Amino acid sequence: MNDLLKLILKSHFLILFLILESVSIYLSVRNTEKASIFISSANSISGFFYEKVQFINNYFSLKSQNELLVKENEKLKNFIAQNKISPLNRSESIEQTGFFYIAASVINNSVQKPHNILTINKGKSNQIHENMAVISDNGIVGVVSVVGNNYSTVISILNSSLGISAKLERTGFYGTLKWDEEDYRYSILYDIPDHSSVYVGDKIVSSGYSAIFPEGIPIGTVASYEKIKETSFYRIKVKLSQDLKNLNHVYLIDYFGRDEQIKIQDSTILKYQF
Repeated sequence: MNDLLKLILKSHFLILFLILESVSIYLSVRNTEKASIFISSANSISGFFYEKVQFINNYFSLKSQNELLVKENEKLKNFIAQNKISPLNRSESIEQTGFFYIAASVINNSVQKPHNILTINKGKSNQIHENMAVISDNGIVGVVSVVGNNYSTVISILNSSLGISAKLERTGFYGTLKWDEEDYRYSILYDIPDHSSVYVGDKIVSSGYSAIFPEGIPIGTVASYEKIKETSFYRIKVKLSQDLKNLNHVYLIDYFGRDEQIKIQDSTILKYQF
């Protein structure tokens, strides 16, 4: 009891303030009109804070929403790939004839080195293997290099050791795309003959002539071009469609006809070597 009295005496100014404040609020809102104004103001304040809390909740849920979206895109890409199979081959499974897409997240990435790589959160346990194509919703990203049980590294399109078979979508002329180690936003397309027509803005896509990338995957657009001296070819600067500095999710493409294609090509080369 003594402790309670000591607490009351010690806090009597605060207690008095709270009593007077309560009486003041009661007198202010006793009138109906004033009460409605008070309640409206209180609702506005609480609504403001609820809105901010909801905004914060939505922000932190973006990651899970993006992951769900990537999964849906993965299903959609596989559905499209499966339905692109020729009607004559409908009895065959997609594993025998086509492409299969696997979604992954980028957990490490570099763009400023001569030999840039990415790390993704999928590996052997997810049926990932070497030489799988890696793309984004915007275009080509790279090729799987080293595979662990749960993680893999990808040779980036911004790696001067990687050459990609690419073509001008409008004309069909194809060449080799390689990074020149300068600007991460651009790469260089070589081996396009100078008798072909080239315009700034022309779309560059995968040629389909490799056993890694399907035909027609976006790469970028022509930013500028020039004829290489003493040759009959252009040097074409390509603005990449995927900003590699802004990359969170990718898709890996498994081409189930790859082994057979490579085997036949290698056998033909060996057969006609003299």
